[in-house]
Amino acid sequence: MVDGKIIDTLWFAGAKAAQLKQAGIGTVIRYYNFQNSSALPQKRLTLAEAEELCAAGLQLGAVFQQRQNQLADFSKAKGMRAGRKAFQIATDEIGQPEGSGIYFSVDYDATQAEIGAAIQPYFEGVREGMVAEGDGEVRFKIGAYGSGLLNGILREAGLIELCWLSMSRGFTGTRAAITAGEYDLNQIPPATSLLGLGIDYDEPNPSRPDFGAFTIEPHAAPEAAPVPPGETGTAYVVTARSGLRLRAGYRVRYRRYDALWHSRTGPVGQE
Repeated sequence: MVDGKIIDTLWFAGAKAAQLKQAGIGTVIRYYNFQNSSALPQKRLTLAEAEELCAAGLQLGAVFQQRQNQLADFSKAKGMRAGRKAFQIATDEIGQPEGSGIYFSVDYDATQAEIGAAIQPYFEGVREGMVAEGDGEVRFKIGAYGSGLLNGILREAGLIELCWLSMSRGFTGTRAAITAGEYDLNQIPPATSLLGLGIDYDEPNPSRPDFGAFTIEPHAAPEAAPVPPGETGTAYVVTARSGLRLRAGYRVRYRRYDALWHSRTGPVGQE
């Protein structure tokens, strides 16, 4: 079972991590996106915030949303871009562990026709984008945030593993999904505030305790490889101009670094 209450918020919560823990919060769900808007400048989770929250003993949850509140926001191509970006943020910026969850928002009451025409293809794209970034594997549990109808269709199609019901009880199929226990998270109305943060409370399904939450360890600076006794070396600077991907280790779970290609023929410091 979850230790403490679950909240989701659009706002930076790191500075209040200890206070949230003292207030009985156990999990804070935060956002991934392409970029923040002027109206929501703190929407996207940063590594520093994630470390502050986890250091206080809190779990994290992740949901990807770049508007996604109208039909025009959904297509297979857009889903693929979202899946790739979510994977990149999770692995390269946050260090989210494999096997935990990333939800993707559908923040309106989509009809069955709209789900079939654009939203189901969007989630097909999400999965394909995740597979492309994950070297042929889906390395995170994919979830949806939205109506009971939406979550039921996507789970039946095998496109999601996790269902998060919106607090809008008038959304199609949501009340029925709550009654049937067909959810992993259930957002509780109304929206409220806690410690000056705008938040929503969420409840887990007692029969589905794993809703994709995770924790991370603080990132330490990598140590330089030792030089073997009796050997000397010359330091060079190499940057990559053509999208070369460098990882901190030999597996995909290690953080990835991108650079521009440039090489020098002399030691560092000699221009």
